[in-house]
Amino acid sequence: MEVRRLAALALLLAAPPIANGCGNDAVDVDGCRQIEEARCRQAPACEIPIEPPYFTSGTDVDACVRYYDIACLHGLAVGDPGPTALNACVAAIEGDSLNKDGCSVVKSPQTDTAACGWLLPSSEAADASDAPSDAPTDASTDAGAVVFPD
Repeated sequence: MEVRRLAALALLLAAPPIANGCGNDAVDVDGCRQIEEARCRQAPACEIPIEPPYFTSGTDVDACVRYYDIACLHGLAVGDPGPTALNACVAAIEGDSLNKDGCSVVKSPQTDTAACGWLLPSSEAADASDAPSDAPTDASTDAGAVVFPD
């Protein structure tokens, strides 16, 4: 009986703790949320449908913002740009309109290379002016996002 207890204890101590399997190495979760919230709020003015996510209370904009509260827990895929670059990108999204450029910055913020070009992975940033980007349409990651149509 004592041998079984010692063997069980040895296995328990040798196994990595379950908590070590979880972690949060996400970069700039708040920055991701700011960008995506700006896109969600600007979408109606740009006549961009943002459903899904489907909702039963509030508006489609509220549902979009709630969606990114969770989706942005992965953080930005490209690292922390700093507050100045983040604010410039959010301002570019908020200032975008159908009259200006058909809301291309709301649909794909990385297309505004001056304000949001840092959203492109470094390998794509060099090619950004030459060809259309294949980067994800959301600023956080490519992990299941509300798609803003072209």
